[in-house]
Amino acid sequence: ISKLGSFKEDVLIFLRPRRFGKSLFLSTLAHFHGVQYKGDYKALFQGLDVDHDVERGKVTPGQYLVLALDFSKIDRSADLIIASDGLNDMINNAIKNFYKTYAPYLGEKASDDLIDRNISPRAVGSLDACVNLVREALNAVTEKDDPLYGVKGIYLLADEYDAFSNEFLDPDDPRPWEQLRTGPNSLLKGFWATVKAMLGPRAIAKCFITGVSPLSMADHTSGFNVATYVTWREELSGLCGLTAEDVLSALRLPIVCKSEDEVRNHFKIMKDNYDGYNFVEMDNAPHVFNTNTCLEYLERQADRSKSRKQLGSI
Repeated sequence: ISKLGSFKEDVLIFLRPRRFGKSLFLSTLAHFHGVQYKGDYKALFQGLDVDHDVERGKVTPGQYLVLALDFSKIDRSADLIIASDGLNDMINNAIKNFYKTYAPYLGEKASDDLIDRNISPRAVGSLDACVNLVREALNAVTEKDDPLYGVKGIYLLADEYDAFSNEFLDPDDPRPWEQLRTGPNSLLKGFWATVKAMLGPRAIAKCFITGVSPLSMADHTSGFNVATYVTWREELSGLCGLTAEDVLSALRLPIVCKSEDEVRNHFKIMKDNYDGYNFVEMDNAPHVFNTNTCLEYLERQADRSKSRKQLGSI
């Protein structure tokens, strides 16, 4: 979190293969930066590395209103019209959830009025209205007891940004991809164009985008040339994925392994099967383990240990 905060650029793109924990990291970002979680900071982050950076003043929690978008949850219909409707609904639903979370911060007792006034049939209009509403609210803050005091703007988190467009990649029929890329009414292009136009203090102040490929950003977001790729940055080599120390710490939990011999045996299995990923151009960069497959393995081992303990008590 601190390393991301050290970048001068406000729009960052981070690419990794699927099942490497990108969504989990976005959730961590939301819980750290979301103003609604300020009261939960100690329970969530006390004692962690980022907590030391907070104490040193390197990074500050709870300074943003978080707008989270998950492009992997769109209806993946082969019909471009149906799929575009799904994209529109996903964006509008994300903005509705934003209002449900932040209505009290925006001077509303309930979110229903915000939704009725500001959600448009076309999601690009909803986004425009949302950002303008936040800008007006932040510009009106003068007192320290205002719940928005110290808030810098919206932090837009876009998960699997290319999940929607990648569905139309077909080497045998490039027409859907071209239609998505060049269509005059492309919602995808319109969305990212609106994000670009709304970047700035007290608007969309920061944006962190995850995905698996840069192709969609190049082809379907023409004009969105404000993003910085941090995929291969050395300091972010372990951002997603688990280090050897992470895996060993998990194996040493009493519910997983009962002895160091067990730890060594399971670590060897996991290293042989789930290790070896290196995403930066450095020979000495630490390799990382696949997050999801490691967690599945650890869960199975914990279940086996629990079963053995139950059998031993019979």
